[in-house]
Amino acid sequence: MYRTTEVHMIRNTDIANEISFLEDSLQRVNSELIKLRKRVPEGAGLRAARHGNVYQYFMKVQGSGTNGIYIKKKNRERAIVLAQIEYDEKLITILRNAIGNLNTMKNTWVENPFIYAADRMIPAKRELVRMPYKSDEQYLSEWINQEYERMEFRDGFPEYYTRQGLRVRSKSEVIIADILDEMGVPFLYEKPIQLGMGTVHPDFTLLDIGERKEVYWEHFGMMDDMDYRNNAILKIRKYESNGLYQYDSVIWSFETGSNPLNTRETRKMIKRLKKKLGY
Repeated sequence: MYRTTEVHMIRNTDIANEISFLEDSLQRVNSELIKLRKRVPEGAGLRAARHGNVYQYFMKVQGSGTNGIYIKKKNRERAIVLAQIEYDEKLITILRNAIGNLNTMKNTWVENPFIYAADRMIPAKRELVRMPYKSDEQYLSEWINQEYERMEFRDGFPEYYTRQGLRVRSKSEVIIADILDEMGVPFLYEKPIQLGMGTVHPDFTLLDIGERKEVYWEHFGMMDDMDYRNNAILKIRKYESNGLYQYDSVIWSFETGSNPLNTRETRKMIKRLKKKLGY
């Protein structure tokens, strides 16, 4: 079974950052401990014992006996200090061990064992291997370079081209495609998908790289034409009947002759969409 969803690979920088955080924490805790020890007798410890429904606290110092010296309620702050000292001492030991383990780990860590193993094969063998994990970069590269059957343009159909030289079917699609390119959001144009017993060709197919699922964008550009509008509604219903809903798997955009595509709002929407898709 091959994993298709993204997992978090621990990088050497992650380990270094964690070491730095723990070292800073160790320094802060150690400084706090030095100050706390000055507030109680040298070598003092804390004993707790249940008394009914409450706890009683005793300070143990040299010569205080097994039970220690009872800490009255009005002196509860002393019990708090002694408890904090004990916690800090235990924490310092754990932090030192963790830092030591991470330093050892950093010297031997392989950031991506799947690629590391493949890199140790000769190219002739490596190209035969299917790795059980794909990085976002590899997954996206394979997705954007996939082959599919494109819809044809009938003779005499107006020619609209994006800045990248992609032929599309309307001026609004040129605008959408160019903004997607400008924002660094990869897309496939009119890639066919199966909905029930039929095939549809969404205007744009996008990839949610985190979820590794496709998101479809349909732009309906002639909504003041009744036949076009009815067909658009039927198409929307077809998506929904196959479990593809707006804000989750499908994006709808609309315009009419008197209300054309708002490029400013489209740009703002794609900017937010970029973040949601993981780019």
